[in-house]
Amino acid sequence: MRLFIALPTPDTVAESILLDTAALRGKYPDLKWVRQDALHLTLTFLGEVGKENLDTIYRAMDAAGRMQEPFRLRYQGLGTFPGRGKPRVIFLPLNEGEEECSLLHRVLVERIGESIEVDRRSFTPHLTLARVKNSRNWPDVRADGLDISAAFEARKIVLFRSHLKPDGAEYEELYSRQLGGNGDRV
Repeated sequence: MRLFIALPTPDTVAESILLDTAALRGKYPDLKWVRQDALHLTLTFLGEVGKENLDTIYRAMDAAGRMQEPFRLRYQGLGTFPGRGKPRVIFLPLNEGEEECSLLHRVLVERIGESIEVDRRSFTPHLTLARVKNSRNWPDVRADGLDISAAFEARKIVLFRSHLKPDGAEYEELYSRQLGGNGDRV
């Protein structure tokens, strides 16, 4: 199973982001834009994981959820990866909640990494909006001067299974954990 752990974006916020990016979507139609129902902030990508490792992941999520109370996430501006040159990813940078996201990421990687190989690359919390599909159309979205803003309270972390499809990945929620206190499984 191809898995990742993320903070989901509430439907109303995702809808607002789609409206705010409509001009960009129209200007760059050949980018691979993330669907509204797929907008999320990835805390850790796990890759291919066997069912026998799910309990380890659930325990790590429970530990991370107990350590972090619900918190405010705020995206502001527009960014690209890499930061210079020809972008491959267009995203909303996080300007509030970065510390909390980094704590969740660190706890998840440490706990899960005791049993499963995990991605330990540097973590930059962000919300991916689009990916560049081909090298012939390099967008210069930073020059468009859009200042997109979105905020919400992060209340749970979710383990998603990614089903890769030709028209984009579909995500299936396998497990979720409320943030804070005893944090019920949802």
